[in-house]
Amino acid sequence: MKKLNKKQKIIILVSVIILLILIAVIIGTNIIRNQITSEEYNVANGSSSNGNLLPEYIKAGITLGGVTGTLEDLDTSDATATAEDILWGKIAYAKGQRLVGTKVVTVKQGKESQKVFENNTNLIDDYGNNVKVPAGFKIASDSATSVTGGVVIEDVSAGDEYTKGSQFVWIPVGNIITEGNKIENLVLGRYDFSGTGTEKIIQTIDNWQDTSESVEIVSGVLRAKELEGDYKAKNLKDFLGKATNSKGYYIGRYEAGDALAVDETHQRTENSPITDTVVSKKGVYPYNNIIYTEASQLSRNMYIRDEFESDLVNSYAWDTATVFIQKFSGDTNYSRQPGKNTTGRLEKCGESLLANVTNGDEVIDRRCNIYDMAGNTFEISTESTYNVTNGNIIRGDPYHGDYGEVGGPASRAFIVRGESAKLDDAAFRVILYL
Repeated sequence: MKKLNKKQKIIILVSVIILLILIAVIIGTNIIRNQITSEEYNVANGSSSNGNLLPEYIKAGITLGGVTGTLEDLDTSDATATAEDILWGKIAYAKGQRLVGTKVVTVKQGKESQKVFENNTNLIDDYGNNVKVPAGFKIASDSATSVTGGVVIEDVSAGDEYTKGSQFVWIPVGNIITEGNKIENLVLGRYDFSGTGTEKIIQTIDNWQDTSESVEIVSGVLRAKELEGDYKAKNLKDFLGKATNSKGYYIGRYEAGDALAVDETHQRTENSPITDTVVSKKGVYPYNNIIYTEASQLSRNMYIRDEFESDLVNSYAWDTATVFIQKFSGDTNYSRQPGKNTTGRLEKCGESLLANVTNGDEVIDRRCNIYDMAGNTFEISTESTYNVTNGNIIRGDPYHGDYGEVGGPASRAFIVRGESAKLDDAAFRVILYL
């Protein structure tokens, strides 16, 4: 073979390079052609080569990768809704912001959100019953969500440093919707529970003023009545009217306690002044060793608000709460169940026991989320003896009926007014009404 000279070698090398370039151009052209064809196919079918480029993803009027956008911007600059206009837990968007609803309309929503109500607010329970929550309170974390189970409110900002955490239970009045859309009627009134313990209506809002009717105790020896004024309810007619209009009122979940008491004696000397440290909390000692006027003063001063009233429990509030418990707790004999505290030693609020319950069991005195109405202490009320000069009625006999015809919440005993009525086993309970 003839050996190639240098010139021939250069020509062959250049030719090979040119051939390689031509091959590369041909291959590249086919790749581009295939890509364009694929993109045209995808566009024709409403997507892009990456599967995400759809018209609704692109702003209207903009074409990208052969796809023309259809997305319209929603102008929310005129939005006026706030989080409080949206139901609690629901999510909305306005003015480029995410809004989580804070509006509470049901007891369940109130319990879940732990919202503190700035104003008196009407809520509805699981069955559609009204519950009116006072300003500065929230639905307690262990509350029922239906009124029949005991809706509990808790003070967050309604009072002072002592009352914060105090709890009250809603007592509904009038027609009450229950499970299965059934209707129960609970009349706001004074009741007689003598005999079997079954309630017998004595007085209602229609005849609230004292008439010839009265409650007879111990075979007629002691008769009780309720009026307003000195040594009586703050304003009984006002309570009856507001409780009726609001379809309920609140009773202390616990006996009134002394925030500063360190033992059951209350640790107060005979002549020391009372202090405004009354609370309605579990685990504190009852506010005892006081006379009627002191119990009344403490109750009325517990909350001084324009939105609602506080007062010492009256006979209507006590009796109606007792009927409420008998109707909805399943304990139809609660009015006659005495407490176990036969020694007279006071337990802390919420810790007293019931005696003589079914099968001889001893259980915490708790019904419909209300504690100690049968046990622990006598409780001073605004009810009076028939002879108004004698004294005031105390309720919730914890001593098996020693001072009344029957024991338990149904019992009515009396204390003589004045310093002699300062009993170490007589406390009291506060009510709220709106």
